[in-house]
Amino acid sequence: MQLKFIIRYSGGIANESLLDLYDAATSMHGLSKALALTSHALVTKGTVRRRVDKIPNVKFFLHPPKNGSFIELVTIAFDNPAVQAIGSSVIVGVFGDFLHFTWSKATGRDAQPIEYQTKKLLEENEFLEQELTDALEIPLQQLHRPIKDDQNIGIELKRPRVGTILELNRETYDYVHSQLEPEEKSEIVGNVTKYNNLSGIGRFYDDNLGKTVSFHSSQHLTPEEINNLSWSLHTSNQLNGAGKIIITVDEVKSNTGLLKKYIIKNTERFDNYRQHTG
Repeated sequence: MQLKFIIRYSGGIANESLLDLYDAATSMHGLSKALALTSHALVTKGTVRRRVDKIPNVKFFLHPPKNGSFIELVTIAFDNPAVQAIGSSVIVGVFGDFLHFTWSKATGRDAQPIEYQTKKLLEENEFLEQELTDALEIPLQQLHRPIKDDQNIGIELKRPRVGTILELNRETYDYVHSQLEPEEKSEIVGNVTKYNNLSGIGRFYDDNLGKTVSFHSSQHLTPEEINNLSWSLHTSNQLNGAGKIIITVDEVKSNTGLLKKYIIKNTERFDNYRQHTG
């Protein structure tokens, strides 16, 4: 079973059917890693593997360049075990849907899954979206490389006879690249709404912002501070409005200042904090 799609670089020097050699090689490398991460998560039904080289039962082929702008044709070949895992009649559509959803999220844009299999996979793996979009960050930075020095370049992924899957540009470049120096912020009050104590990944409802923010827990948290995250999650699920904690974080923001996630550096139960500060 094969899926073909076109990657097209246009604008700037790409309109002359040229790209800087290093930029092009870096972009192709990022594309291959992003495709491997995405296909592996799909065919294993939710396993995110950050170190990817060869993916069992899935092969990627790059065809000779096409004329016009800067265009490459890529073929993804799914072997029988991968096809059977998803279903031969739907695997092509599901992969396109899964790629569009996860890569859109990873580049700062909203999207909704359409295919039943995609929705089911995400429902059965509540942390898959967050873990995969996080793992895609560096490969997508690499994929965007030609845009770094030529802001006129855009990158388009298309399926022949189907249409555009994804468009990348300066805006998405700025989103996947984070500010070098995260800003520390303290005395943030709210509740943990999702938490995986194995990966340290979760979501936190920030009372001040009035919305949930993705987070990673710092490796330097004490066992008690880690326990506060689980306590907040379970208590708030059982008693509406309970389970509040106060946290200190590093804010990870995009190049344009959009908040992407918190790195939690300290936690304390809010009631205990009020007693101490009295």
